[in-house]
Amino acid sequence: MWTRKLLVALTAACVGWALGSAAPATAGEKVTWNVSLWGKKRAATAHVESLGAMLAERTGGDFTVKVHYGGALSAPKENIDGIKIGAFEAALVCGFYSPGKLPASMALVLPFLPINSLDAQEKVHETFFAHPVLVEEFGAWNARVVSPTVLPDYKVMGKGDAPLTLADWKGMRVRAGGGQGQAMAKLGAIPTSMPSSEIFTGMERGMLDSVALPFSYGFAAFKVDELSDWYIDNLSLGGVNCPLVSGSEAWNALPADYQKLVEELRPKALEAQKASHRAADEKNVPLFAKKGIKAIKLPNDVVEEILRVGGQPVWDAWVADAEEKGIPGRDLLDLIFATAKTAS
Repeated sequence: MWTRKLLVALTAACVGWALGSAAPATAGEKVTWNVSLWGKKRAATAHVESLGAMLAERTGGDFTVKVHYGGALSAPKENIDGIKIGAFEAALVCGFYSPGKLPASMALVLPFLPINSLDAQEKVHETFFAHPVLVEEFGAWNARVVSPTVLPDYKVMGKGDAPLTLADWKGMRVRAGGGQGQAMAKLGAIPTSMPSSEIFTGMERGMLDSVALPFSYGFAAFKVDELSDWYIDNLSLGGVNCPLVSGSEAWNALPADYQKLVEELRPKALEAQKASHRAADEKNVPLFAKKGIKAIKLPNDVVEEILRVGGQPVWDAWVADAEEKGIPGRDLLDLIFATAKTAS
């Protein structure tokens, strides 16, 4: 069922159509894209802000990207629905918010994928979303991926004794959900799904031993570093997939010059986003050390054992489920691994 916000946005879009705004624009014609986001302005939205600013500058204000925060146009889980009905021109869409709607995209949120840098993540996501299966999957929602969203992988920070061996994970209470939670369970840990706003209290009261969050800003933002003794530096639990998508009609209505400009500026917008994450690490990592939080580097054999026990079974289960649905799960997972290896 559509929310009131989504219905209001659809009504506004219909008014625009009635006035002829959906007609193809020509270079120099004024175009406005409304973008549906949630939360506040932050690193996760830096590429949207940067892209909008550059488009406005390069077109002399003729191409305007109007960003709507706080779920003003749509709830996060309904952004893909809003795109489908043309309620707004663009939005961030996270597959894990509604996995049944974008099942193939869920390959990107599997745990322990070998994506070891922000640059590698950009390459993997761009290659993945360009695959015909993903183009078709988003196309079914009247959507086209404009740009990936580059976000840090999740790592684990905790208190007490650090898990230096596979056996040390047994019984550890870890805040981790989705595929990451499944991986933790395979290791013998006790995964707990908990809103970010409750993490600090959960650790403070002894309900959690450790937390999985995007490194490093996630730990600082939710004050996990104030209660922790260690973090594992060389074990990434996985990431998220929240690309910026546009409606197919909105994209097709752009003149070729504008489409080309968006493609040209996308890497620059992503570089601005990556820079914001690197700046966070430059600030937070020294602060972690100053607080006495130890950066743990697990031996390679331990990491390999963790991947074998906690990663491979989850990967295999996803592939089997995807292929039952007619999705070439093995091919998509192989594409991720091959692209990550090349990008690294």
